[in-house]
Amino acid sequence: MASVKKRAKTALQICGKANDKIYRDSLVKTAKALMKLDNVEIISHRAPDGDTLGCSSALCRGLRFLGKKANVVCADAIPDKYAFLFDGIEPQHFEAQHFVTVDIAAPHLMGKLKETYENKIDVCIDHHIDNSISAPVKMVDQHAAATAEIIWQLLSAMGVVIDQAIANDLFAALSTDTGCFKYSNVTAQTHLIAIELMKCGAECAKINYKLIDEETKAKMELKKQSLATLEYFCDNRCAVITITKAMMEASGALPEDTDGISNIPRSISGVDCGITMRETDDGWKISVRSDEKLNAATLCGRFGGGGHAAAAGCKFNASYEDAKTQLIEAAKELMQ
Repeated sequence: MASVKKRAKTALQICGKANDKIYRDSLVKTAKALMKLDNVEIISHRAPDGDTLGCSSALCRGLRFLGKKANVVCADAIPDKYAFLFDGIEPQHFEAQHFVTVDIAAPHLMGKLKETYENKIDVCIDHHIDNSISAPVKMVDQHAAATAEIIWQLLSAMGVVIDQAIANDLFAALSTDTGCFKYSNVTAQTHLIAIELMKCGAECAKINYKLIDEETKAKMELKKQSLATLEYFCDNRCAVITITKAMMEASGALPEDTDGISNIPRSISGVDCGITMRETDDGWKISVRSDEKLNAATLCGRFGGGGHAAAAGCKFNASYEDAKTQLIEAAKELMQ
């Protein structure tokens, strides 16, 4: 049987990274660390998306394939549209001894589970450059378009057979975090791994329709109401839309129905910075989408948030006008 090192090298040859010794060593170290764990809880971030959930379910299946006990935990309920990622994954009963985070950039993103898990993490796997999770083993690849790319490499190095269920999990993660492979974070590696998942039976068209194209009537109504709030600033280079709690209630929309709406402002011709402001019980949740003329993570970082260069977020515990004014001024300064 091939060693972890040989399997890692093969996986990285497929990705075009076989000559990156530092990365290969990190992959081998992380794969070996995961293979030593048992009775594992895999933690997804709050307000879970396709990447954190697809990675969690795939890693859970992979560890179970190796004879380990593993479950997935999340502070928030799993949205209905992602439920298929957990088909066949029934909860196992055991006393958790080890903990792994996937796609979690900072402790507060664990939500209400933060106090329970923050100081217990054994392995951290992520693709956010500003990752601040404390763990003895960390694998963070800021160049990966989705954490799913790293999970595929790890499972391959661990000798896990990528069956259709795992392939579906990881393809869903890749597709959602890349906007169906159209965002600027997509690389040749992203496509190469997607090809491998297709070879393993990933139901690409079905997954893309369900996660990217399909929308509920409630979401359509919410989208219509939010578009009515559209405003332009900074010589039309910045666009802002707003989603209030009243809109959510009137449309019957669920939190997951807001997915994708934050991409609308940035999709407008001539707009370099799109901002979506969503009212919550404790203030405003901000989503920023941008092009190369403005770093979204830098903008959100000024207000305690973070993310990627083209997509980031933050929160405001302030009035609507105050929050919007601060955001617009910061965006104007950065675009200059």
